[in-house]
Amino acid sequence: MMNLELLFEVSNQTKDQYLYDIAWQHANRTMCEHFRDDNSYADWSTWSRGQSWAIFGFIIVYRYTKYQPNLDIAIGQQRQSCRLRWAESSWTRWIQIPLFLWVSPILSLANKRTLVEDDLNDLADKEKCSILLNRVNQHSSKWPGTWDVFVKIFYKDFLTSMLLVFPFCIARVAQPLLIRQMVLYIKDQSGLPSYLGYLYAIALCIAAIVQAITQQQIIFRNVRIGVRARNALSSAIYKHLLTINTAALHKTIAAQTINLVSNDANKFAELSIFVHALLMVPLDSLAMFGLIWWTIGLPTIFGYSVLFLLIPIQFIFSRQFSQYRKASMACTDKRVQTINEIINGCQIIKMYTWEKAMEQRVLETRLQEVSNVRKASSLRALNVAMAFVASPLISLATFGGSWLMGHTLLPENVFSTLSFFGMVRLPLTITMPYLIEKFSEARISAKRIDKFMQLDVLQNRSEKMKNGNDAYTIMMENASFSWKDAPSLSSLNLTIKHGNLIGVKGAIGAARISLARALYADADLYLLDDPLAAVDPKVAKSIFDQCIGPCSLLRGKTRILVTHQTHFLIETDQMFLVENGHIKELNIEQHIKIQPSNETLETDPSDNKETDWKLDTSITDINSIVTSEKSADGSIKWKIWLELFTAPPLRWFGFLLMIIIIFGNEALHDFTNSWLARWSSKDEIEQQSSFYVNVYLGVTFATLFVAVIRVGFIIYIMLCGSTHFHNRMLNGILYTSLRFFENNPSGRILNRASKDQQVVDEALPLALIDTMQCLLLSFGSIVVVGIANPWVLLILIPLTPAVFWLRRFYMSSSRQLKRLESVTRSPIYTLFSTSLDGLTSIRAFNVQDSFLNMFIERIDANTRAAFILSATTHWFGLRLDLIASSLTLITGILAVALRHQIDPSTLALSLSYCITLTGLFQWGIRQSAEAENFMTSAERIHEYGQLVSESHQNNGDNNVPIQPDKDWPSRGIIEFKDYTFRYRPELDPVLKNLNLRIESKEKIGIIGRTGAGKSSLLQALFRLVDQSAVNGSILIDDIDIGRLSLNYLRSRISVIPQVPILFCGSLRYNIDPFKQFTDEECLTALEAVQLKSLVRNHHDGIHLLVAESGANLSAGERQLICVARAILKKSHILLIDEATANVDYATDKMIQEVIADKFRDRTILTIAHRLNTVANSDRILMLEQGEVAHFDSPSNINLI
Repeated sequence: MMNLELLFEVSNQTKDQYLYDIAWQHANRTMCEHFRDDNSYADWSTWSRGQSWAIFGFIIVYRYTKYQPNLDIAIGQQRQSCRLRWAESSWTRWIQIPLFLWVSPILSLANKRTLVEDDLNDLADKEKCSILLNRVNQHSSKWPGTWDVFVKIFYKDFLTSMLLVFPFCIARVAQPLLIRQMVLYIKDQSGLPSYLGYLYAIALCIAAIVQAITQQQIIFRNVRIGVRARNALSSAIYKHLLTINTAALHKTIAAQTINLVSNDANKFAELSIFVHALLMVPLDSLAMFGLIWWTIGLPTIFGYSVLFLLIPIQFIFSRQFSQYRKASMACTDKRVQTINEIINGCQIIKMYTWEKAMEQRVLETRLQEVSNVRKASSLRALNVAMAFVASPLISLATFGGSWLMGHTLLPENVFSTLSFFGMVRLPLTITMPYLIEKFSEARISAKRIDKFMQLDVLQNRSEKMKNGNDAYTIMMENASFSWKDAPSLSSLNLTIKHGNLIGVKGAIGAARISLARALYADADLYLLDDPLAAVDPKVAKSIFDQCIGPCSLLRGKTRILVTHQTHFLIETDQMFLVENGHIKELNIEQHIKIQPSNETLETDPSDNKETDWKLDTSITDINSIVTSEKSADGSIKWKIWLELFTAPPLRWFGFLLMIIIIFGNEALHDFTNSWLARWSSKDEIEQQSSFYVNVYLGVTFATLFVAVIRVGFIIYIMLCGSTHFHNRMLNGILYTSLRFFENNPSGRILNRASKDQQVVDEALPLALIDTMQCLLLSFGSIVVVGIANPWVLLILIPLTPAVFWLRRFYMSSSRQLKRLESVTRSPIYTLFSTSLDGLTSIRAFNVQDSFLNMFIERIDANTRAAFILSATTHWFGLRLDLIASSLTLITGILAVALRHQIDPSTLALSLSYCITLTGLFQWGIRQSAEAENFMTSAERIHEYGQLVSESHQNNGDNNVPIQPDKDWPSRGIIEFKDYTFRYRPELDPVLKNLNLRIESKEKIGIIGRTGAGKSSLLQALFRLVDQSAVNGSILIDDIDIGRLSLNYLRSRISVIPQVPILFCGSLRYNIDPFKQFTDEECLTALEAVQLKSLVRNHHDGIHLLVAESGANLSAGERQLICVARAILKKSHILLIDEATANVDYATDKMIQEVIADKFRDRTILTIAHRLNTVANSDRILMLEQGEVAHFDSPSNINLI
């Protein structure tokens, strides 16, 4: 620690960035190795020791990072500047921006080597999260509402997109008009010069290119604005989280809060893509109506009647969709919350063998979630089906009405009208439904965000006053404090001198915690909430002497120490007793008279001379347990695609039936238009025959019927696949070894369970439906064009390989960017989740700004990948549109050149199909690429589904599990034979060659220094590590536990853990999730641990709800519930892992009495730091560095 302080001091004095970086890296590495979730440590004692050292390491870092030198060189400046910003300022911007040429370098780089995060260019200033958050803050100091933020802050950003709608619509309108002129020219009815036919074909191509460029620019700009809105909302949510009142936070749950960032904020990004439709849809509709009326007259109304009939249907669907979406999001919150509990309580779940109970709980929630997703997706299916059959239905209404009115169907009118309707069909039946759907989703998300943002924040009610007495750091006069509107501390009168060490003593629930909440705002104070509870006496004394005591690093600072280890209080300057909400200052004579400890201490002689204590930071584990998230390389394996489509229950039958329905539907669709062309080619008399109209009517409705079945069946198959993947992932997480949870932060796992699962549930099916629909329509168009003019197919010879090469070139970068986007997304959720858990600590050290900056940096890192990914998508789409435009050009030129050899109706049909290819083909190819990108989410979920089961790891091929008698273990005899234990095969042993025997019903106390291997014994008995890291054997009732199945072994051993883990649900569920016992038996167990009043005083009784992590219960109550679990289990062996380390002596004594009474006929192994806890044991096992130092009766072991 002294070396670390010296580095910080020198760097501050010399302004040397290199020295500062070294100091920060050492400090950060030390803290990161210790400051982890409790499931990241090998055992509970290691976790406790790590937390204690991490706290004091953080104190030193905090003291010096406040004075970080203001240097000009920053790591972020080494990243290349934004290429888009460069393109916008370049003189070539008129070609760079429309054609997305500025994206080409990253595409080329991705095809040369694997992209890494450092390859991504920096963001433009307007895209940076800090700038966006400032825009939100400038708007209003109080949260104005999500919609107000979205509209008032970002409406100006949409103006450019709105202006581009006008040239986009003009280009779209021009194409049907040019087709009409070309048909008239081909029929020699226009009276125009011959060369004008070729000019029409060229103009048609130019109009298609203008449409393509403006469309890509509109959507790209909308996507950018959507990302800005998402990031602004996410950062505002996180900033609010850091200031929220902790009491108000109990009104929500962690999973719901995480979903605000992972899902709800993103709904505004999805909505932004379609904002331009507010102008485009009415503009297109009015323009097309006028032109169609000009072309065919009154029958226009029949076609538009069908179009406008679809709009109220879509609004009805939207309302229903909102309800299903809201219900599914509630189920998603609940499911993710349960998975979060599984992650946090993984070790306890394995010890209790509760995997099946937790799995069933998640699957029940998932069943409800899928039910609502399926209902919402069915509405989407109907919308997509209506969009698909809208063209035939409109044609039927328009030309059927024209037929009834006796009008002649002329090819130039029929197919220009079809083209006009095709143009207006897209915004009305595809864009508008998407806009309505996304608006409905955003409206629900806005309510959820607003509800969170309206939670109470901490109010700074203090007024700064000049301290009239500099000798005192804290002065209270008749002060009172409350928690959750309930008084916790009242009528406080105390003074604390500057630099004093203060001791605070009190019983559980006496507001030791409340005092910290009341005082933590002062940065000159160090509030230490019982950091010595979970370490052995020697380590506790070392920490106290070096970090807390009168001669420690913090000497001269005001320190308030809350502790149950009263022997340290003799060295304090002042001592306060917290009792029944009041504080009483004790004099020196009273210090040790208050509930004296019976604890026997291992102490070392020391003098009181002031010493410069040092923390040796040179010994650090450079091989971190937490591994970096890796992304797969190359394309998605076909095995994953097939597994998704052939999931149970239909498997291959469902997949093959889906293919048949898809091709059958496309054949019907193309036949309707071909039949219309055949009908219009007949003379006026033959057209009036009912045969043609009846066939057209039948085929149209057949197309509608099969389209609905097709889309619904695809969604059904996809949801079966996504549920199969989810259940495999859940199974993999639940039954894999603890090492998985050590290697992966909780946010990384939650990212796959929330965002990735949502993508596979909702986004992937729609992308695949769009892909199949658009590509099949494109294929059908090419077939129709080829039939009309086979010479056109010659252009496919160079275009086909060009398309495949372009897609391969694009996908090489797109997959990498999508994986980078997924990998950089996980740290956002990890930080959000850990900030939620450590909110009090963040505020205690006043580092809210640092954590907010950290969150902003992670948002920006994710945005860099997402921004480039979006740009490459539009680069690809534009080039596909240009290829389709070239096909339109060739078709038009050949139509003019061969006008005397081909029927005008057929040529008109082929031209109308060609102009639909401009948007249709690129969208189909893009959606196929997008679907493959979405499949990276399926790939990531599938990866967790392949996790090796813990039972498979722990049972070798030659080690077949045996099945002992049903009453095993009937005696509870435990024997270690030459037993050596490591946490990982590459590590040194923590238990070395143990040989000992514990008799039936014997009570064994296990003691030793922190790290001696005490908790490792429990890990060994529960077989919580891979057996490849173990040598020797453990016998229970003469049976080698290595030959037993893990479930059987763990179900026969009870445990009372050091950290009591409770799950969200009823109290009854928390003690008996399998419902193996009656309510009376559960009540008896609760009464045995003196929780009768808790149950009787609550109107729900034994079914009272337990909050997340048991937050609505005290630490003592949570621990007693764990004792009740052990009472119900009735196993012959009980393991107790420092179960009373974090409770006061009164609660400790009560728990010990319950254990002595209820478990007298069982073999008990008790790990303890408080030696009085094991003083009454039959024998004491003392471990030193993993070896047996003593194993004898307490009277024969010198514990002093």
